[in-house]
Amino acid sequence: MQAEETFELSVDGAAAIGAVAGGWLDLTVLDAAEDAVPALLDAARERASRLDGILVRTHDDGLGALLRRHGFRPSGAVAGRPRGHTEVTLVLRLAAGAAIDDGAVHPPKREVFDPPAMTNTDPKGFVREVEEFRETQFGLYVFRRADHPKFDAIESWLLPAFDLRATIFRFTPGHERDQRVYLDVARVWRDGNLWHSEDWYLDLVEHPGRPIELIDVDELLAAAAAELLSAGDAERALQTAVRAVAGTAAHGHSVDAWLAAEGAPITWR
Repeated sequence: MQAEETFELSVDGAAAIGAVAGGWLDLTVLDAAEDAVPALLDAARERASRLDGILVRTHDDGLGALLRRHGFRPSGAVAGRPRGHTEVTLVLRLAAGAAIDDGAVHPPKREVFDPPAMTNTDPKGFVREVEEFRETQFGLYVFRRADHPKFDAIESWLLPAFDLRATIFRFTPGHERDQRVYLDVARVWRDGNLWHSEDWYLDLVEHPGRPIELIDVDELLAAAAAELLSAGDAERALQTAVRAVAGTAAHGHSVDAWLAAEGAPITWR
């Protein structure tokens, strides 16, 4: 495909050349000091403001990690290009296409819970009204309505000591599922009046009367391989999942019974 436009970008400590074709900016980073990357990307976004996205190919692991921290998503890799290295393609979709996955693992999803303001800011930045917050010595209870086609409300417990978020989805008629409590493995912490959660990919699903189901192990491994999650956090996530599987198995496959035995007697509406 013939380029519609080629140009050079240069800021202090960083330089790149770009080619615009087919609605995309294909960017080749020539030199990028870590502290200059934000300014370089700002310049690239300005040039690509009316385009679908920015694409970068690199075999520089350091540059790849920097781009991921600035919102780029891995979208493929070619081992042995160039010899002895792996070329990784990273994309930053703009405007309407920003939610497209491109088959790549997403960065950890983060949420903020603000009891004084009675709001929950979801991973996409939408601020949701919360109907009830309840703080206890072991966690924070949240109940809010949902505008989802399959469930109209959720209630959750954020449990910092367990690295878990426990949720019950209130499914609408015709969309019921064979599940009760849904556990997200997540780092949970409080900072002043705000509570935060960072999802660590692994999930566990309680099926009444049956062993709990562990899912999304592949997402955790892909995120760790892409350096979206540190090796320490990935190990901690696996330890959390093992603890939950063993704990529920020892308490009749019940999340509530296990947590109560561990000093977190959660209750639901």
